[in-house]
Amino acid sequence: MRIFLIDFENVHSEGMAGVDSLTDNDEVVIFYSANADSVTFELLHKLMFCKARLRYFKIRRGGRNALDFQLSSFLGYLISKHGENAEFYLISKDNGFDFVMDFWESGCIDVKPDIKRFATVRIMLASEGKKPEKIEKAEKIEKVEKIEKAPEVQVAVIVENSSDIDEKVEKLLSDSKSSHELYISTVKTFGQKKGVEIYRNIKSRFFAQKTG
Repeated sequence: MRIFLIDFENVHSEGMAGVDSLTDNDEVVIFYSANADSVTFELLHKLMFCKARLRYFKIRRGGRNALDFQLSSFLGYLISKHGENAEFYLISKDNGFDFVMDFWESGCIDVKPDIKRFATVRIMLASEGKKPEKIEKAEKIEKVEKIEKAPEVQVAVIVENSSDIDEKVEKLLSDSKSSHELYISTVKTFGQKKGVEIYRNIKSRFFAQKTG
C-alpha cells in the first residue's frame, strides 16, 4: 500500500501531476489551507478519474508552518496504524520534512517505516522505474499514428452512430443541473477532446432550456 501526503500549500496543482496514474491500492491525503484552496480545472478532471482513495484536510487554524506540523502529526498516526506495511510519500519541496524522515530512520523507535519525499507524484512514480499510465498511453497512440500514416497500411476507423450521440446528448442536457455538471458529464461520456467539442456545441442549447 502506498500513501501520499500532499503539502498542497507548497506544491499546488503542479505537485499532483501523475495522480491519475495511481491505483486503487493507493491513498492520497491532501493537506491545504486558506492560502491554497483552489485547483486547476485540469487537476479537477484528473481527480475525478483517479483510482486512489482521496482524503482532504483543511488547516483551519493558521500560523507559520501550521500545515507542516499537522501533516507530520498525521504521518505519525498513519505509521502507528500501518507500521512497515505501507510506503509513505511526502509530496513537498519543503526540505524541512527531511528532519521528520531522519527521526524515523534513526532507529530510536522499533518501527522503521519507508518514507520518501518528492516534489511531484509523477517524479515519485518515475523513481520506481514505472512510467505513469498517461505516458504509456501517449506512446501507444504515437505508434498507432505512425501506422495510420504508412501508405501500405489500411486502418479501419469505427465511427459512432450519430443517432447514438444525439441520444446521449439529449440525456446529458436533461440530467445536468448546471453548466459545470454538463461539462463534466460530457467529457466523461465522450472523452476529453471530443467531449469538449460537443460541450461547446450544446452549451447554448443548455442555457436556452434552463432560461426558457
